[in-house]
Amino acid sequence: MLCCHGTPSSLDAGARTVTDCRPWLHQPNNSAQPKIDAVRSYGASITFCEPNAPARAAALASVQAETGATFVPPYDAVNTILGQGTALLELVEQAPEPLAAVIAPVGGGGLLAGTALAADGTGVRVFGAEPAGADDCAQGLKEGRRREDVQADTIADGLRTPVGLINFPIIQKKVTKVITVTDEVLYRLILGCAHAFMDYADTGCLQEIVEAMRLMWERLKLVVEPSGAAAFAAVRSAQFQELGVQGAVGIIISGGNIDLSKPLPWVRSE
Repeated sequence: MLCCHGTPSSLDAGARTVTDCRPWLHQPNNSAQPKIDAVRSYGASITFCEPNAPARAAALASVQAETGATFVPPYDAVNTILGQGTALLELVEQAPEPLAAVIAPVGGGGLLAGTALAADGTGVRVFGAEPAGADDCAQGLKEGRRREDVQADTIADGLRTPVGLINFPIIQKKVTKVITVTDEVLYRLILGCAHAFMDYADTGCLQEIVEAMRLMWERLKLVVEPSGAAAFAAVRSAQFQELGVQGAVGIIISGGNIDLSKPLPWVRSE
C-alpha cells in the first residue's frame, strides 16, 4: 500500500501488477485526474482522503486494518531515499562536464534527501526547489525544526506533502538552500476565471513555476507538470542567481502528469 500524489503511486501500481500483487493506493482528493486514471489503469484500488498528514495517516490505518496490506512509504524511508538518489548518479554520469550544483524539487523530501546523500563528498552543491504555497521545508530550515502545520495551497500538486521525518535532518545537514518559487494558486483562477488570469499574467506577474513550465514545453519540448518545472523555476529565480554559482548546474525534473482536458496554465480561454 502506498500514500502518494502521483508518479510513485503509478510506478508502484504498475510494478505490483507485473508481480501479481494487488496494490492499494490512497491519494488526496485533490489529486490531478491523470494521476488517478493512471493508477486505476493498473488495477489498483484507490482510497481518497483530505490533503493533509493526519487524514493520510487515518486513511492508511483504516485500509491496512481492512486489507492487511504492507505500507510502502513514498518518501519517508531509507530505501526510498537511497533509490531516489540514483537520479543524481545517472545525471553525473551523463553530464558532459562536472557539475558545480544540482537542484531538485522537494515535497516529502525523498528525492532531495537522496540527491544530497548521493552528492556527499563529490563537491556538488545541492539545492531544493519548493513552491511558496507549500514551503514547509524552507520554513522548517529557517526555524530549525520540521514543520507539519503548513496548509499546502499550490498549483504544484506533487509537492504538497510535508517533508518527512527521516528526510528533514538529511536536508538540514546536506542541502545548501531550499529556494521557494512564486505560486499564486493560479490553477483555480484559470478554471474559474480565465480572463482574470490573463489580466494578471499581462501585468508581468505570471508566477515563476508556470513561466518555467511554459518555457520547457515550448523550447525544450518537455511535457512537465508544475511540480516538474519547480527546479527549473528555482534556477531561473533571482534567489538562485544571486548565489553566484559558478559552473554547470544540474536540474532534476520530476513529474509529467498533465490533465489535457483542461486549459494549460498559460492558455487563455476565449
